[in-house]
Amino acid sequence: MHQRLQTPLTDTDHDWNDRLMRLQGWRGLDAQRAATSGGGDRVAPAFCAVGSLAASVLASPVIAAILALTALVGAFAPNHPVETLANGLAARRGVAPMPVNRAAKRLGCAMGVVFLGGATVALWAGNIVLGSALAGTLGVLAGFVALTGICVPSLVFTVLWGAERAQAPSLAAATQSSVPTPAPARIAA
Repeated sequence: MHQRLQTPLTDTDHDWNDRLMRLQGWRGLDAQRAATSGGGDRVAPAFCAVGSLAASVLASPVIAAILALTALVGAFAPNHPVETLANGLAARRGVAPMPVNRAAKRLGCAMGVVFLGGATVALWAGNIVLGSALAGTLGVLAGFVALTGICVPSLVFTVLWGAERAQAPSLAAATQSSVPTPAPARIAA
């Protein structure tokens, strides 16, 4: 387990930026496009960080619900809605658009649905402490991702389910893909 945790960020076959892109499930041209997108991989986490912290501080179930909805779209659509908007703006500026998100990165959106959905329910039910804690926790985590480029949900995904599944086009496809297993040893006759 320690080796699987260490490898995504310390693989000497790739430079730091490529490691960050590979961690999120992108390979080859997709990894290059993501790396040259002008920080496009950090746009959605920054949006979620600011919004989640606002929902936490303001104890706003409406803000939490809107963010949970965008996270839900991001978990199933090719890109998070904010990334889709950023891709449209990037095309106008001649900057490389973000490639379609892979399963590893989509886990972050799925986690956002859980935390922000829980925050929404708690805040509407009047449990300000729990709702603010859930939204604030996601806000801090998303802020870390936006500032460092180290996508913690992608790291968790890769460590738990492997780099092969991290590249799947969706979370559903990642659950269906099989991890390659070594061929059975042959017994000499």
